[in-house]
Amino acid sequence: MQKSLITVVIPARMASSRYPGKPLALIMGLPLIEHVRRRALLADQADLVVVATCDSEIIDAVQSSGGQAVMTKNTHERCTDRIEEAITHLEGDIIVMVQGDEPLLIPAAIADVAAPLLADPGVDIVNLLSPLESEEDYSNPNIVKAVCNLKGDVMYFSRAAIPYFREKNKVPVFRQTGIMAFRREILEKFSSLPETPLERTESIDMFRALEHGLRIAGVVTNYATIGVDRPIDVSLVETVLQNDEQQKNLFNRINNKS
Repeated sequence: MQKSLITVVIPARMASSRYPGKPLALIMGLPLIEHVRRRALLADQADLVVVATCDSEIIDAVQSSGGQAVMTKNTHERCTDRIEEAITHLEGDIIVMVQGDEPLLIPAAIADVAAPLLADPGVDIVNLLSPLESEEDYSNPNIVKAVCNLKGDVMYFSRAAIPYFREKNKVPVFRQTGIMAFRREILEKFSSLPETPLERTESIDMFRALEHGLRIAGVVTNYATIGVDRPIDVSLVETVLQNDEQQKNLFNRINNKS
Protein backbone atom coordinates (compact mmCIF):
# COMPACT_ATOMS: atom_id res chain seq x y z
CA MET A 1 0.00 0.00 0.00
CA GLN A 2 1.31 3.42 -0.93
CA LYS A 3 2.28 5.61 2.00
CA SER A 4 0.03 8.61 2.63
CA LEU A 5 1.89 11.87 2.16
CA ILE A 6 1.58 14.10 5.24
CA THR A 7 1.89 17.82 4.63
CA VAL A 8 2.04 20.29 7.51
CA VAL A 9 0.72 23.75 6.73
CA ILE A 10 1.15 26.62 9.20
CA PRO A 11 -1.23 29.57 8.67
CA ALA A 12 0.00 32.95 9.86
CA ARG A 13 -0.87 36.60 9.31
CA MET A 14 0.30 39.92 10.71
CA ALA A 15 -3.18 41.39 11.23
CA SER A 16 -4.16 39.52 14.38
CA SER A 17 -6.94 41.40 16.16
CA ARG A 18 -5.57 40.61 19.64
CA TYR A 19 -1.87 40.84 18.83
CA PRO A 20 -0.95 42.54 15.54
CA GLY A 21 2.38 41.38 14.13
CA LYS A 22 2.69 38.40 16.46
CA PRO A 23 4.17 35.92 13.92
CA LEU A 24 7.38 37.97 13.99
CA ALA A 25 7.35 38.59 17.75
CA LEU A 26 10.66 37.47 19.20
CA ILE A 27 10.60 34.65 21.74
CA MET A 28 14.05 33.92 23.14
CA GLY A 29 15.41 35.82 20.15
CA LEU A 30 13.60 33.72 17.51
CA PRO A 31 10.45 34.82 15.63
CA LEU A 32 7.30 33.03 16.77
CA ILE A 33 6.62 31.63 13.30
CA GLU A 34 10.09 30.07 13.22
CA HIS A 35 9.54 28.33 16.57
CA VAL A 36 6.48 26.64 15.07
CA ARG A 37 7.94 25.83 11.66
CA ARG A 38 11.20 24.42 12.98
CA ARG A 39 9.43 22.25 15.55
CA ALA A 40 7.18 20.85 12.81
CA LEU A 41 10.32 19.89 10.90
CA LEU A 42 11.35 17.71 13.83
CA ALA A 43 8.30 15.48 13.27
CA ASP A 44 9.44 12.30 11.53
CA GLN A 45 6.01 11.87 9.94
CA ALA A 46 6.01 15.29 8.25
CA ASP A 47 6.89 14.92 4.58
CA LEU A 48 6.54 18.65 3.89
CA VAL A 49 6.29 21.74 6.12
CA VAL A 50 5.04 25.01 4.63
CA VAL A 51 3.93 28.37 6.02
CA ALA A 52 0.79 29.88 4.42
CA THR A 53 0.47 33.64 4.74
CA CYS A 54 -0.79 36.80 3.07
CA ASP A 55 2.13 38.91 4.33
CA SER A 56 5.44 39.43 2.56
CA GLU A 57 7.19 40.07 5.89
CA ILE A 58 6.37 36.53 7.01
CA ILE A 59 7.43 35.09 3.65
CA ASP A 60 10.77 36.90 3.97
CA ALA A 61 11.33 35.72 7.56
CA VAL A 62 10.65 32.08 6.67
CA GLN A 63 12.63 32.05 3.45
CA SER A 64 15.60 33.82 5.03
CA SER A 65 15.77 30.88 7.45
CA GLY A 66 15.68 28.38 4.60
CA GLY A 67 12.01 27.51 4.96
CA GLN A 68 9.19 27.19 2.45
CA ALA A 69 6.21 29.54 2.37
CA VAL A 70 3.31 30.19 0.00
CA MET A 71 1.42 33.44 -0.50
CA THR A 72 -2.36 33.39 -0.04
CA LYS A 73 -5.13 35.96 -0.30
CA ASN A 74 -5.58 38.52 2.45
CA THR A 75 -9.37 38.09 2.48
CA HIS A 76 -9.56 34.82 4.44
CA GLU A 77 -11.40 35.12 7.74
CA ARG A 78 -10.80 31.48 8.71
CA CYS A 79 -7.41 29.80 8.87
CA THR A 80 -8.89 26.64 7.35
CA ASP A 81 -9.77 28.59 4.21
CA ARG A 82 -6.18 29.85 4.01
CA ILE A 83 -4.95 26.27 4.29
CA GLU A 84 -7.29 25.10 1.54
CA GLU A 85 -5.94 27.77 -0.82
CA ALA A 86 -2.37 26.87 0.07
CA ILE A 87 -2.77 23.17 -0.73
CA THR A 88 -3.77 23.96 -4.31
CA HIS A 89 -0.03 24.53 -4.76
CA LEU A 90 1.10 21.57 -2.64
CA GLU A 91 1.05 17.78 -2.59
CA GLY A 92 -0.35 15.87 0.35
CA ASP A 93 -2.94 13.21 1.20
CA ILE A 94 -3.29 14.24 4.85
CA ILE A 95 -3.05 17.92 5.67
CA VAL A 96 -2.01 18.77 9.22
CA MET A 97 -2.72 22.34 10.25
CA VAL A 98 -0.53 23.76 13.00
CA GLN A 99 -1.53 27.26 14.04
CA GLY A 100 1.31 29.74 13.72
CA ASP A 101 0.94 30.76 17.37
CA GLU A 102 1.84 27.36 18.90
CA PRO A 103 5.54 27.85 19.84
CA LEU A 104 5.50 24.97 22.33
CA LEU A 105 4.44 22.40 19.72
CA ILE A 106 5.54 18.88 20.63
CA PRO A 107 6.62 17.37 17.27
CA ALA A 108 5.01 14.03 18.16
CA ALA A 109 1.63 15.79 18.09
CA ILE A 110 1.76 15.72 14.29
CA ALA A 111 1.81 11.93 14.30
CA ASP A 112 -0.86 11.83 17.01
CA VAL A 113 -3.29 13.96 15.04
CA ALA A 114 -2.69 12.15 11.75
CA ALA A 115 -3.03 8.64 13.21
CA PRO A 116 -6.87 8.39 13.30
CA LEU A 117 -7.06 9.36 9.62
CA LEU A 118 -4.57 6.64 8.75
CA ALA A 119 -6.42 4.05 10.86
CA ASP A 120 -10.10 4.78 10.22
CA PRO A 121 -11.50 5.77 6.80
CA GLY A 122 -14.68 6.97 8.54
CA VAL A 123 -12.88 9.85 10.25
CA ASP A 124 -12.99 13.15 8.34
CA ILE A 125 -11.12 15.56 10.62
CA VAL A 126 -9.05 15.22 13.78
CA ASN A 127 -8.59 17.85 16.49
CA LEU A 128 -5.81 17.62 19.04
CA LEU A 129 -7.17 18.33 22.52
CA SER A 130 -5.30 19.10 25.72
CA PRO A 131 -6.18 19.37 29.40
CA LEU A 132 -7.69 22.50 30.89
CA GLU A 133 -5.25 23.51 33.59
CA SER A 134 -7.30 25.75 35.87
CA GLU A 135 -10.75 27.05 36.71
CA GLU A 136 -9.80 30.26 34.92
CA ASP A 137 -9.42 28.29 31.69
CA TYR A 138 -13.13 27.47 31.76
CA SER A 139 -14.18 31.11 31.71
CA ASN A 140 -11.48 32.35 29.33
CA PRO A 141 -13.15 33.12 25.97
CA ASN A 142 -9.78 32.93 24.20
CA ILE A 143 -9.70 29.21 25.00
CA VAL A 144 -12.02 27.09 22.88
CA LYS A 145 -13.42 24.22 24.93
CA ALA A 146 -14.39 20.84 23.48
CA VAL A 147 -16.50 17.95 24.74
CA CYS A 148 -16.52 14.49 23.18
CA ASN A 149 -18.89 11.55 23.06
CA LEU A 150 -18.01 8.14 24.47
CA LYS A 151 -16.29 7.15 21.20
CA GLY A 152 -14.03 10.17 21.37
CA ASP A 153 -15.69 12.19 18.61
CA VAL A 154 -16.18 15.89 19.26
CA MET A 155 -19.79 16.78 20.09
CA TYR A 156 -19.47 20.50 20.72
CA PHE A 157 -17.08 23.43 20.96
CA SER A 158 -17.53 26.69 22.81
CA ARG A 159 -15.67 29.74 24.03
CA ALA A 160 -18.06 29.74 26.98
CA ALA A 161 -17.66 27.65 30.13
CA ILE A 162 -19.20 24.30 29.20
CA PRO A 163 -20.96 22.31 30.44
CA TYR A 164 -23.20 24.10 32.91
CA PHE A 165 -22.71 22.16 36.15
CA ARG A 166 -26.23 21.93 37.53
CA GLU A 167 -24.92 18.87 39.32
CA LYS A 168 -21.27 18.43 40.16
CA ASN A 169 -19.83 15.52 38.20
CA LYS A 170 -16.44 14.73 36.78
CA VAL A 171 -16.86 15.66 33.11
CA PRO A 172 -13.96 15.60 30.66
CA VAL A 173 -13.71 19.01 29.03
CA PHE A 174 -10.69 19.85 26.92
CA ARG A 175 -8.91 22.75 25.31
CA GLN A 176 -8.98 22.78 21.52
CA THR A 177 -5.39 23.24 20.45
CA GLY A 178 -4.31 24.83 17.20
CA ILE A 179 -3.39 21.45 15.74
CA MET A 180 -5.76 19.49 13.50
CA ALA A 181 -5.67 17.20 10.49
CA PHE A 182 -7.86 16.72 7.43
CA ARG A 183 -8.11 14.31 4.57
CA ARG A 184 -7.26 16.40 1.53
CA GLU A 185 -10.64 15.86 -0.09
CA ILE A 186 -12.45 16.76 3.15
CA LEU A 187 -10.52 20.02 3.47
CA GLU A 188 -11.46 20.88 -0.11
CA LYS A 189 -15.09 20.05 0.67
CA PHE A 190 -15.00 21.94 3.97
CA SER A 191 -13.95 25.18 2.34
CA SER A 192 -16.73 24.90 -0.26
CA LEU A 193 -19.43 24.59 2.42
CA PRO A 194 -21.36 27.72 3.45
CA GLU A 195 -20.62 29.23 6.84
CA THR A 196 -22.98 28.14 9.58
CA PRO A 197 -24.79 29.98 12.39
CA LEU A 198 -22.73 28.55 15.26
CA GLU A 199 -19.49 29.12 13.34
CA ARG A 200 -20.33 32.81 12.97
CA THR A 201 -21.69 33.16 16.50
CA GLU A 202 -18.69 31.72 18.34
CA SER A 203 -16.06 32.35 15.63
CA ILE A 204 -15.01 28.69 15.68
CA ASP A 205 -14.55 27.29 12.18
CA MET A 206 -14.89 23.65 13.24
CA PHE A 207 -18.58 24.31 13.82
CA ARG A 208 -18.93 24.40 10.04
CA ALA A 209 -17.83 20.77 9.97
CA LEU A 210 -20.11 19.71 12.83
CA GLU A 211 -23.16 21.54 11.52
CA HIS A 212 -22.71 19.96 8.08
CA GLY A 213 -22.41 16.48 9.60
CA LEU A 214 -18.68 15.81 9.25
CA ARG A 215 -17.05 13.54 11.82
CA ILE A 216 -14.36 15.10 14.01
CA ALA A 217 -12.29 12.75 16.14
CA GLY A 218 -10.65 14.14 19.25
CA VAL A 219 -7.15 13.07 20.24
CA VAL A 220 -6.39 13.93 23.86
CA THR A 221 -2.77 14.62 24.73
CA ASN A 222 -1.20 14.37 28.15
CA TYR A 223 0.51 17.75 27.80
CA ALA A 224 -0.89 21.25 27.78
CA THR A 225 -0.23 23.83 25.11
CA ILE A 226 0.18 27.58 25.38
CA GLY A 227 -0.81 29.59 22.33
CA VAL A 228 0.35 33.18 21.94
CA ASP A 229 -2.81 35.30 21.86
CA ARG A 230 -1.57 38.42 23.65
CA PRO A 231 1.81 40.14 24.19
CA ILE A 232 1.83 38.92 27.80
CA ASP A 233 1.88 35.31 26.54
CA VAL A 234 5.42 35.79 25.21
CA SER A 235 6.86 35.95 28.71
CA LEU A 236 4.80 32.92 29.74
CA VAL A 237 6.23 30.90 26.85
CA GLU A 238 9.76 32.06 27.63
CA THR A 239 9.34 30.93 31.22
CA VAL A 240 8.36 27.46 30.02
CA LEU A 241 11.28 27.34 27.58
CA GLN A 242 13.68 28.22 30.36
CA ASN A 243 12.33 25.89 33.04
CA ASP A 244 10.77 22.83 31.39
CA GLU A 245 13.46 20.31 30.43
CA GLN A 246 11.60 18.88 27.43
CA GLN A 247 10.81 22.33 26.07
CA LYS A 248 14.33 23.58 26.73
CA ASN A 249 15.73 20.63 24.78
CA LEU A 250 13.39 21.27 21.85
CA PHE A 251 14.36 24.93 21.78
CA ASN A 252 18.04 24.04 21.70
CA ARG A 253 17.38 21.64 18.81
CA ILE A 254 15.53 24.18 16.67
CA ASN A 255 17.72 27.17 17.41
CA ASN A 256 20.19 26.12 14.75
CA LYS A 257 17.79 24.19 12.53
CA SER A 258 16.48 25.66 9.27
